[in-house]
Amino acid sequence: MSDLSAPDLCFRPLEPGEFDLFHRYGALPASGVGARNLPFDELGYRPEWVWVALRGDEVVARAGFWGPPGSEHPFSLDWFDPGSGPDRIEVGAALLRAAYAALVRPGYATPSGSRPDYHLFLPADWRERSDAFADASDRIAAAEKAGLRRSVERLNLRWLPEYGLPPRPARLAFAPVDDDEVLVNLLARIAEGSLDDWDRRNLAEEGARATAEKTVAEVADMPGGRDRWRLARDASGELVGVVMATRNSRSATIGYVGVDPARRGHGYAYDLVTEALHDFVAEGAPEVNDNTDVGNAPMAAAFARIGYRITGRRLIMA
Repeated sequence: MSDLSAPDLCFRPLEPGEFDLFHRYGALPASGVGARNLPFDELGYRPEWVWVALRGDEVVARAGFWGPPGSEHPFSLDWFDPGSGPDRIEVGAALLRAAYAALVRPGYATPSGSRPDYHLFLPADWRERSDAFADASDRIAAAEKAGLRRSVERLNLRWLPEYGLPPRPARLAFAPVDDDEVLVNLLARIAEGSLDDWDRRNLAEEGARATAEKTVAEVADMPGGRDRWRLARDASGELVGVVMATRNSRSATIGYVGVDPARRGHGYAYDLVTEALHDFVAEGAPEVNDNTDVGNAPMAAAFARIGYRITGRRLIMA
C-alpha cells in the first residue's frame, strides 16, 4: 500500500505477530513527547490498527490507533512518530492519510465523531522546552498536513491517597442517581454555558438534551458502571450538581462532574470531586486519573485545591 507521491515508501498495517516491526522504529523522543504511563505492549493495541511507513526494510514512521475491547472501529490515534529525516512531515502526513483512508469506512461511528481524533501526549512544560516543542511541532505539522486540526488542550491530572484526602464535604447531601430524567434535565442545564470543549461542541451540534443523553450513555458504558454516581443537594434540598465517578480501562476516574448553572460560583466542584475520592479510597483505589480542558479554569482550580497533580498535557486534534 503505497503513496504515489512517495514511490519509495510503503504504508501498511501490521500483521498478527508483527509488533516487533513497530518497535524497530526506535525509542520515543527523550523530550517525553508521546510518552505514556504504560508500555506499548500493555495498552491494548490491535495489529490491524497499527501502521508503519517502510522505506525498504527501515521503519521511518509509525502510527498506533486504539479502541476499547470489543469496539468495531478505533476511537483514537494516540501513538504517532513521523520520523527524523528531512522529509519527516511529508512522510508522517502520508502515513496518516493512508491509515485514515483504510480505517474510516462507511458506517464509522464512535464517541470521537466521524473519524478517530489524534491525542498527542505532552510534558506539562512542552512549550517552555525547545526539545519538547520541536518534537511536538513535528507531530502537529504532520497531522495538520494530513487534514487534522487542533481541537482542545487538556491537563492530565492524578490524585494518590498519599497526597492527603480532604475531609468529606459537610454542606451537601449525596444520594445515588435513581431517576434518569432528573439527571438528564440537570446535565442539559449544565451544558448551557459549560467551559468544557466536549460539552460546547455537542451543544452546538445536537442541543442541550441530546448532549445530556450522550453524556449519560457514554459514562454508563465505561467499565466502572454507574453505582458510584451521586446527585448533590444543599441544606434546603435544592439540586446542586452531580458527580459520575467510575473506572476507565486503567484506573478510577471522575467520568463527569458538573454544577447547576444557578449554583455556580460557590466552589461546589470541590465538594463533588472530594465525595467521589472518599468512595474510591474506601474501595482501595490506588490512584485516580482525570483531566480537564486548559480553558476550564474553575475546574482546574478545584482539582488543584483538592491536591491533584499535573502529570502532563494532551493536545487533541480532530
